[in-house]
Amino acid sequence: MESFKVLDHDADVHLEVYGASRKELFENAAAAMLSLITDRGKVRPALERRITVPGNGELLVNFLNELLFVWDVERFIPAEVTVAFEKEGLTALLRGEHFDESRHSIEVELKAVTYHKFAITEEKGRFKAIIIIDV
Repeated sequence: MESFKVLDHDADVHLEVYGASRKELFENAAAAMLSLITDRGKVRPALERRITVPGNGELLVNFLNELLFVWDVERFIPAEVTVAFEKEGLTALLRGEHFDESRHSIEVELKAVTYHKFAITEEKGRFKAIIIIDV
């Protein structure tokens, strides 16, 4: 099953992300966004970091923006992201490493995940999210 597509958009990045469950949708969204930043195949899952993200209807946007914050501030790149939903948000286990310019390259500098055209839908047990990222 396809996990995401990067679609044409004038000034931003337009992602269409899929998942067989809400958990898979969030994990695929993280993988899609992080793959825009660098080649995740070159990132080792050497360190662990946990993040907690509050929210409900906007939880996916909050989660992706928190991943961008971790990247922007700590230069930490997750190779693997595992999500667990909680009553008022989620906790994610990030396995990865800090950016190493001798092994990693920055493909695109992402600014923020926006609410523009943001949507999550479910049809026949398959989830889909539309995500626009400001570059």
